[in-house]
Amino acid sequence: GDPATHFFFVLSGTVKLCRIAPSGEEKVMDLVRPGHYFAEAAMFMGGRYPVYARVLEPTRLVELDNKHFLGLLRSNADLCVRLMSTMSQRIHGLVNEIDNLTLQSGAQRVIGYLLQQLPEGAAPPSVRLTVPKHVIASRLGIQPETLSRVLAKLRGKHLIDVHDDQIVFNDVDALRCLS
Repeated sequence: GDPATHFFFVLSGTVKLCRIAPSGEEKVMDLVRPGHYFAEAAMFMGGRYPVYARVLEPTRLVELDNKHFLGLLRSNADLCVRLMSTMSQRIHGLVNEIDNLTLQSGAQRVIGYLLQQLPEGAAPPSVRLTVPKHVIASRLGIQPETLSRVLAKLRGKHLIDVHDDQIVFNDVDALRCLS
């Protein structure tokens, strides 16, 4: 709830954006990675930040002053259109996220998340979980135990192999069918 006077561009590292439920439980709203920014919507709304941010690893940020940036937007139509485009993409992503949270099972959300992390052309197809599993679970709207059960079931069906934070995909097509 700090006053929203700046927004931030991530150069390196990962930033976790969270809210705290009345029960005290932390809900991860987003994971912001290099090349992306956060808190830009607060620039237009004024007031306070609606979430709090925590770095998950050593992170470098660029802090952009809202008043100065609004001045740049007023004088640079191209910059304004690019920001609107990015914000529109983010809104579209949030609509998809609502669909996923309301229409997909926990297992489907886990599989979808893993497939989103898969780099193009990775051989063998694998991902390294760069954030703790409890953070991933919160981001997906499930309990950490549910995430562990889903991974165990996928491993039991020989669809994936799990080695610490590395997940190897044994059958990407079958996983896509399940997501």
